[in-house]
Amino acid sequence: MLQPPSAGHQASDAQILRFTFSRRLEDPRTQWLIAVYREVLSRLSLGFQFVDVPPARATLLVESGQADGELGRTWGYGDLHPNLLRVPEPNNEVQFAAYVTSNRLGDNVPAWGRIRALGLVCEHRHGIQELSELLARHLNPMQISKVITIEQGIRRLQLARTDIYFDVREGVEDYLAFGDASAAARAGPKPRLLGIVQTTTGHAYLHRRHAPRLAAISQTLRELKQEGFVERYRLQMVEQYLASKRR
Repeated sequence: MLQPPSAGHQASDAQILRFTFSRRLEDPRTQWLIAVYREVLSRLSLGFQFVDVPPARATLLVESGQADGELGRTWGYGDLHPNLLRVPEPNNEVQFAAYVTSNRLGDNVPAWGRIRALGLVCEHRHGIQELSELLARHLNPMQISKVITIEQGIRRLQLARTDIYFDVREGVEDYLAFGDASAAARAGPKPRLLGIVQTTTGHAYLHRRHAPRLAAISQTLRELKQEGFVERYRLQMVEQYLASKRR
């Protein structure tokens, strides 16, 4: 069992930074990043607070100054939100994947030219800038649609309303593996990974008023990785979550 994040550097009057995240509080990835950034800020004599709000409100709170940062978004997310500054050191690698429920496309992602020629309907989750740009670059606008949640993307794929669903691989596989899928989604054909279409990184973001803190936060996160803290906590949080589901 890991020791809890250190509190030795925290003072009662420490400035507290408030973070949001695009996943719910009990999600093991959320708990992992909370543990990581609580430790990062503790080492910088700062306090940490998690603000549990719906994903759609998370960025709005940060941009409006009601929260200080987001725990994890993709590398390109800042292009959509100029008031948010990316912490240079990444949390993790992020893979953008293609999913299908039929076998007609074989075992690999078809060339974009073939997808375009077949008129396949391709969908991705709103707010993922890299996927939005990738599909717009290769496909006709009428072939592209968006959803708000993974649940919607999976269900529309199962109902054959779309042909290929693109999303963050970790997000889709967590959704399927952690038992979060609805009864309807569990009853439908299981989405199949067709392939990886692009790889990037996931980062914490801070409101630009915290620009002077970026370098120190990035360096401290790098040190935690070197100590093995980040990966150990990730594995522990996933294990604890799965154990709770088995009870």
